[in-house]
Amino acid sequence: MMESKKMADLNRRLVVSTILGIIVAFLIAFSTRSFVSLLLMLCVAALAGVGVWEYGQLAVNKQIRPATRWMVVVGVVQVAALYASLVFVDFPQLPILVLAVAMVIFFLLHFRDTSDALLTIAVEFFGVAYVAAPLSLMLGVLYPMDYHGIPQEGRWWLVYLILVTKITDVGAYFVGRLWGKKKLSPHLSPKKTVEGAVAGFIAAVLASMLMSYCGGRFFNGGFSLSFSESIWLGMLMGIFGQIGDLAESLLKRDAVVKDSNTLPGLGGVLDMVDSLLFTTPILYFFIRMH
Repeated sequence: MMESKKMADLNRRLVVSTILGIIVAFLIAFSTRSFVSLLLMLCVAALAGVGVWEYGQLAVNKQIRPATRWMVVVGVVQVAALYASLVFVDFPQLPILVLAVAMVIFFLLHFRDTSDALLTIAVEFFGVAYVAAPLSLMLGVLYPMDYHGIPQEGRWWLVYLILVTKITDVGAYFVGRLWGKKKLSPHLSPKKTVEGAVAGFIAAVLASMLMSYCGGRFFNGGFSLSFSESIWLGMLMGIFGQIGDLAESLLKRDAVVKDSNTLPGLGGVLDMVDSLLFTTPILYFFIRMH
């Protein structure tokens, strides 16, 4: 009975993931069009808003009462600010300005009630920094700067981000499920194994190398990733993607919840993007330093 329930849950997740994958592929493919670009920003902002709300509910489970509505507003504005700085105005400091204003707002909210202010303000600001800031950087990956005068194909960089990150999760899950013996971190996630982690790491490097090969063969300099870069960048993505997964498990374990939400076939937004929260900044700064 338990095994059949697990299979049904896996099948449901596969169906939902496939549908979401098709929608994401469509949005990425037409992201150069202004309407789709705006729609994509709204989707990322919605993910950030829901993700920040889920984080706020984890805090509530710990008897902390953050200003969740304000956190959601700041998270959504953070995404919009980065998008505006990339597409509409030459103001790269705009997202930093939003975070600075958010810090002031979180302090002002506690001027009348000082009880647990230190803890609550830390929780509020960290929620935005942990969820909304990394998700907003996905737009920075999609709309990168030129590389030595050659326009970079941000759509392929975003495909790279999602592919390498998610194939890490898939490789770790299936190898761990089939052959995993040694527990990776039993206190955080009892089902994760060392064998699965190694498989996820290898899958990330191989996927990164494949994207490098395709970039050199088909993208005419619009996807500049050398073979050596693909190896060490894939290694970083494979490591930090799994750290992101464990980091969210740590928060859920502390809050004593299984999933961050009850969305059918997904669990929660944080469950879906936990790895991306750690890999997106790595790829974003790699592209910027390029």
